[in-house]
Order: sequence, then structure tokens, then C-alpha cells
Amino acid sequence: MRNEQEVLEVTAIFTQGPDGRASSPSEAVGAGDQAQHPLPWDAMPAAASNVPHEPSPEIKKAMLAAAYAQLMIDRLAALQNEEVIKCTGISRAELGLRVWNAPLAEVAARLRLKKHVLMRICKLYDVPTPPKGYFNTSFAQRSIRWTRVTVGAGAR
Repeated sequence: MRNEQEVLEVTAIFTQGPDGRASSPSEAVGAGDQAQHPLPWDAMPAAASNVPHEPSPEIKKAMLAAAYAQLMIDRLAALQNEEVIKCTGISRAELGLRVWNAPLAEVAARLRLKKHVLMRICKLYDVPTPPKGYFNTSFAQRSIRWTRVTVGAGAR
């Protein structure tokens, strides 16, 4: 059950003082010192005129480089996905899910591949695989349960 003091503090947040400004909980319960209130939003000083409206050329160059790098990463992921589809018949993301949900030998048998060939495909095209002994431990004891495999910008 709530204490009367807590109820007063909560209700004081939503009440306003006689001068129209919100009173703090300490004022409502008569706890002494008045709290300092910041200026209202409409009374804030105007922005300084020396604030630039555009980023500096160095920042623009770095932003363009980052955007270009992201495009290259997305293109690499798309190419990797195409190659995995050629080798296995399923997408890179689907292969990642299958590898994390069943032992590698079982997944390889379902795809009609040999285990070492599937391991090589996963290594070549950066498909994450579970650590050795992952499926020998109980589900509750596994430290890692699933890994997301990104396939370009559309898959995020």
C-alpha cells in the first residue's frame, strides 16, 4: 500500500502553483528549500549566429567515405550471397540459420554435400558457424544461441 507522503509527491508533480508555474514535489509537501526552475523553452536565448549550417569539408569527406565503404560492404555481402546460392542452392542467411540449428554433418547431408565442403563454403563466404562441441551441450547451457547473418542493406 502506498504511503501518504508518496501520494503527495506524485500528485504534486501534476499540480501547478498559484503563479502558473509547476511546483516541485518538495514545495507541495512543504519540505523547505525551493527548487531552481530552468527558463521556459520560449524564453531560451536564440542560437548563436556563428553556428555553421553545414559540416566542414573534412567531415563531408569522411561522411562520403563512410557511405562508400557501406556500399562496398553491402556489395560484398550480395556477392557472397550469390556464390553461396550457386554452391548450396540456399541463401547465405538460410545457410547460417541451418548451421546454427543442426550439426554441420546433418546440414551437409541435407544439402547433399560433404561436411568438409560445407565447412569450406562457410569459411570462404563468412557464414558464422557454432564453436566445436556446441551441439554436445544442452540448450540451456549454450552461451551462444543464434547469430544473424547479414546479406546486404535489404536484410537489416
